[in-house]
Amino acid sequence: MKRTVFLRSFGIVCLLWSGSICRASIIGYDISMNTSPLIGHAAAPFSLAFQFTDGSGAGDANNSIVLSNFLFGLGGSAVGSPTLFGDATGSLASGITLTDSSFFNAFTQQFTPGSLLTFRLEASTNLDLGGTPDEFAFSILDNTGTELPTTGFFDVFMILDIDSANPIPQSFSSDPNRSPVGGGSGITMNAPQVTAAVPEPSSFMLLGIGLAFLSRRFIRSGN
Repeated sequence: MKRTVFLRSFGIVCLLWSGSICRASIIGYDISMNTSPLIGHAAAPFSLAFQFTDGSGAGDANNSIVLSNFLFGLGGSAVGSPTLFGDATGSLASGITLTDSSFFNAFTQQFTPGSLLTFRLEASTNLDLGGTPDEFAFSILDNTGTELPTTGFFDVFMILDIDSANPIPQSFSSDPNRSPVGGGSGITMNAPQVTAAVPEPSSFMLLGIGLAFLSRRFIRSGN
């Protein structure tokens, strides 16, 4: 009887938690970007900005983005505390989680650019009904809070549309023909390098792993 109650509870938790993240496949990418052109630029200080929008428009919380392992290269570092909007948690030091439980979810935190910015991105890949995918975007803001000019839509350096079980990220270079709103000359930076990676047990996976472990112990106990 207890075993039945436990297994039923496990199923309910997986159903309710983040919409259906327990059933999602997980994809991972390692991202690297030469940020040395930002060192000493007049548009400083700069901030990293990450956004996650819900394609359904209903805040269905069916996907999460986890960002971790931030390194900034020689002379670089995270600065201060983040600004969070919607379902965004964490920091550049501890790692970041964005969940589409609101239509718009965003994270911003100042950083001192070094020679090379690197981080890990992991995402669940549940598809939204209606044809409009959940979308992750990465940009860099200048001292006015405006995106640095890039060759991408809305001046982003990277976009990931969760439109399949293996979505293809798009990355964009800076646009040196447009000067930042924050001052100084145009910036020449290559597009971020994005490579597929084996996902680590991120925050949205740990619950399922823990519950599965407890389930095995419970069943073995014979209760």
